[in-house]
Amino acid sequence: MNAHISRHIGHHRRFFAAALLSLAPFAAHAQVGISAGYTGMHDGGRGRVLMLDYVPSGSSWDFTAGNIGETTDGRNTSFVVISYMIVDQHLWASFGPGLITHQTSTLTSQYQFMTTFGYHHDDDWSVGVRHISNGGLRGNNVGENLVFLSWIF
Repeated sequence: MNAHISRHIGHHRRFFAAALLSLAPFAAHAQVGISAGYTGMHDGGRGRVLMLDYVPSGSSWDFTAGNIGETTDGRNTSFVVISYMIVDQHLWASFGPGLITHQTSTLTSQYQFMTTFGYHHDDDWSVGVRHISNGGLRGNNVGENLVFLSWIF
């Protein structure tokens, strides 16, 4: 593995670890979810996605940190998003602004928006779909589509 790729992977791991550690003291008073899934695009490209969601008790705000990686065409990046959640029994939706660590061929701006639709089962697990894109703010508005499964604790 060349030095540039190795540095790049290390940067994303440090970013995700810092996000996780910054939320750890508050986990006792919140709903926390760890998610894994994949990202897919209209061009057939695939990759994995890892996310951490943090929702303070009694709040409608969802703080998300994640990483898109292992794609074959250089779409690797990390992101943080704050979104407002609407929950109806087992269904939920959210929308909010976010930032990415660096631009990719599909995320062409540092500033992004994330839309999520999901289903949760008794605060144990959740399944959902997310779309992250720049909303046409800068460059192409291709975005990334994420499908994920979360363990909630």
